[in-house]
Amino acid sequence: MKYKLFRILKIAGLSIFSLIFLCLLTLGALRLVYAPILRAVNKIGAPGINLMEAVEIGGTKQLLYFRGRSIENPVILFIHGGPGTPLIPFLHGFQYDLEMDYTIVHWDQRNSGITYFLNDPDYVLETMTFDRIVEDAHELTRYIKNKLGKEKIIVLGHSWGSVIGTALVQTYPDDYIAYIGVGQVINMTDNERVGYEAVLEAARRAGNRKDAEALESFAPYWPPENFDELDFEIDNRIARYKNKYNMGIGLDLVVLMLSSPYYRLKDLRSFTVDLVHYHEPLVRYLYDEYDIRNFGTEYQIPVFYIMGVNDYQTPYPLAKEFFEEISAPIKMFFSIPDAKHMTMTDNKNEFNRVLLEEIMSIIIPIPYKQHP
Repeated sequence: MKYKLFRILKIAGLSIFSLIFLCLLTLGALRLVYAPILRAVNKIGAPGINLMEAVEIGGTKQLLYFRGRSIENPVILFIHGGPGTPLIPFLHGFQYDLEMDYTIVHWDQRNSGITYFLNDPDYVLETMTFDRIVEDAHELTRYIKNKLGKEKIIVLGHSWGSVIGTALVQTYPDDYIAYIGVGQVINMTDNERVGYEAVLEAARRAGNRKDAEALESFAPYWPPENFDELDFEIDNRIARYKNKYNMGIGLDLVVLMLSSPYYRLKDLRSFTVDLVHYHEPLVRYLYDEYDIRNFGTEYQIPVFYIMGVNDYQTPYPLAKEFFEEISAPIKMFFSIPDAKHMTMTDNKNEFNRVLLEEIMSIIIPIPYKQHP
């Protein structure tokens, strides 16, 4: 009996070791082979731009990354989500096709991504207010316009970035061609409620009694009215069920992140820091104060929403409902099938088609270059 137990443990140990070795081998292949190939194949030369730089914005150093095949093209400022989740490590999963027709600028916000390592994060934490981030975005807009010789640029906000983007274009509409909301946040209390109800219904439809009972144990589910009532353990458990039922964020993003040609492994450490702590004032703002209707429903520029049909991280039905309230010179709502919260990577072909065909055809007549 002891001999059999020893053999079982030995086999289990070898299996675990083999799994770890395989993971390390895969990671090595991604970093040493795949990433350099991607970088080489998608190299950009003149008349394009491929520039990563740190600039001073709002008294702190912040990272920008410009990519595009021609600086004559219109510019999209991608505002990432989180707070604290930069898009640069994922851009190779969707962006290359867009670079023929757009110049795309990514921005690692305060205490996010590479920007986190450029400053004292504890000092930066003291400056982290929503108004400061919006002003950062506007100061950054002026920098981009001057650098690339543009009169106006496009803003694309993803998730938390859609909160910033909405405030930005409503406060400074004259600087922007259009606003594009992806994974648009409407109201955090409603987000939590609708997301919970949807995943519970999905578990019931699947006949998975164990999952349904686990989710029902949170009932009656009263979404947090403010930051101090937020139970991160429950929030994380519900998020895991959303992922399981194809409503949240997939594990494929981990592979995408590890294979990034534009973030070093040491840069990826920014994902391992206490994001809630270093962004607490922003998370608090989301739960205590934010409602998209506070910024009005009348827009002076075209508004486009691109939403994954299966997105219940920032629930699709809430964005669809609010979009009907918007008044804008042009407004269009695009539903992306087979896509969740990371719409651009979940269904990049349809996401890119919308940007390259639908939206591009509308913005071409809008002046975006400097007048002579």
